[in-house]
Amino acid sequence: MQEQPKVAQYFNIRKNIIEMVKAFPEVKENYNDLVASYWVLYDNVKEMAEIRKATPAETITRQFRKLVELREITPPARVLEARQEKAREYRTEFSALGG
Repeated sequence: MQEQPKVAQYFNIRKNIIEMVKAFPEVKENYNDLVASYWVLYDNVKEMAEIRKATPAETITRQFRKLVELREITPPARVLEARQEKAREYRTEFSALGG
């Protein structure tokens, strides 16, 4: 079986995320729920050991953030505000280190 090109894989992941968010809107609120649900629904993970063969968590969250950036998914306002506050804290913390 020929492996899909990376670009096609990312579009499939995005499609899966959109489908999952429509069915389970609560996954928009928490990255852990998003990733765990993705693994169960699309990677058929049933046991912890299977996670190492599943779609990487960073890939799932990166594609989710891209969909938010493209406005194809809109997390609740309180979630966006909390994430923006964490980003501000991070910038403040690390700007003191010269970064």
